[in-house]
Amino acid sequence: MKQAYKKQNLYIVILIEILLGLLFIYSGYTKIKNIHEFAFTVAKYGILPLNFINLFSLVMPFLELFSGFFLIFGILKRGAYLVLIKLIFIFTLAIIYVFIRGKTFECGCFEIFGREEKIGIFSILRNLIIFSLLLYGLIFRKKDIK
Repeated sequence: MKQAYKKQNLYIVILIEILLGLLFIYSGYTKIKNIHEFAFTVAKYGILPLNFINLFSLVMPFLELFSGFFLIFGILKRGAYLVLIKLIFIFTLAIIYVFIRGKTFECGCFEIFGREEKIGIFSILRNLIIFSLLLYGLIFRKKDIK
């Protein structure tokens, strides 16, 4: 019974890894595709010093892209989980910070059907769900991956 439960959870975790991997690949790709626009969006948050905005805007999408690939293909999976957990945690804090300040603009998170979403409760809840799924996968895979 316990084996069947563990095997069923493994399938769920594999599905989560594929879906989240694809999500982060897509997210990284859309940011790389519009890197200048993404840098302007990062500047709107008003969190990073101007000197770091370009560096952050250049590095972060590639982290998402490669971590998504690594999560799907099982390469450095623990590192991919840790990078994505830290990224989504930072993104969520940034969105909450802007939301509390009462500003609304496109969050720069995902482009869905050619449209980006504005900062709001939905983007915060979405990030919390993604954070929870990543944490669940990391904890479940703790013994399997190094």
